Amino acid sequence: MTVDSQPSPLIEAFVKRLKLPWYVVTVIFAVFLLLTLVLVAYLDGDLTSPFEWNYWRTGIQGPVLLIYIFTIYPAISKMGDNAIKSLQPLLILDNEPVKQLISGYSLPNRRGEWISLAIGGVLILLLTQPWRGYLQWLEIYLVVIEMALFGFLALLIYSGLHNARYVAKLNQNINLDIFDIGVLTPVARWSLAVSFAFIGGIVISIIFQTAENLMQWQIIMIYVILVGATIAIFFISMLSTHNAISRVKKRELAFVTEKLTEASRDLKQKASKSADADTRELYYAVAAWGLYERRIREVKEWPLNAGIISRLILSVVSPWVVYLIKVLLGMVIGL
Repeated sequence: MTVDSQPSPLIEAFVKRLKLPWYVVTVIFAVFLLLTLVLVAYLDGDLTSPFEWNYWRTGIQGPVLLIYIFTIYPAISKMGDNAIKSLQPLLILDNEPVKQLISGYSLPNRRGEWISLAIGGVLILLLTQPWRGYLQWLEIYLVVIEMALFGFLALLIYSGLHNARYVAKLNQNINLDIFDIGVLTPVARWSLAVSFAFIGGIVISIIFQTAENLMQWQIIMIYVILVGATIAIFFISMLSTHNAISRVKKRELAFVTEKLTEASRDLKQKASKSADADTRELYYAVAAWGLYERRIREVKEWPLNAGIISRLILSVVSPWVVYLIKVLLGMVIGL
């Protein structure tokens, strides 16, 4: 997620250095990965059985997931930019602090990005421990691809958490109209899109796995970590948005409660002095403030509609449904 001409995250900076359009780079990357897999199959002598599905399923999973990441990344990044831009007009800071806050987000922490990239690669090495067996060319290829894949996943998780924290920081400094919380919908859409992106990758991975692999504790741990990170990214940004709405709602309720109390007190005092007193204006004031209070209390404190909630539930449940189906099919027909 970048804003205007500010420095880019690591992946975007790498693509910019190539001076080619993003999807041209993606196609070149995909062709390189697939041709490398064919070369590996040739070196292992497995091109004599080109239709051996288990071999290609094992080899193609990593490249497909890497291509998937590169394909969806621009759309997710653009939605993130839109979410940031939707909050900028609401900021109550002076111009210079606003610029510092915006640039403070889009200036990537290169050290953090490189560390997360390394952690992902090292983690998959520790989980798979490829050095325990004899490595053919395919195993070497898979080790390199999996290190790259999980390095990118760790980088995306780091970026997602960083972006969510930044949205939380912005939400602490916005001047929100309590009756126009729809301006925060882009944040909810971005959070949901990030969740869908991670879940989509998980589902693709499950499809390529065998039932035997899916029951290994290492694979289960990886999926639990990815689903947990997905939920965390969504709710960190949503919780800060909820807090912003709740804060404005409490402030408005305090104001209207004070006005309603004053109007009610004036109505009571005037009515008690004379039974014939004209209290219509005071009565209308009490009714108006009471109606205003009810409208404020009815404002939802989460920028989520039924569609977003149902999609979120679907995104969390779907990988586990696919997982169970895959395991059951594996037990029945050996898929």
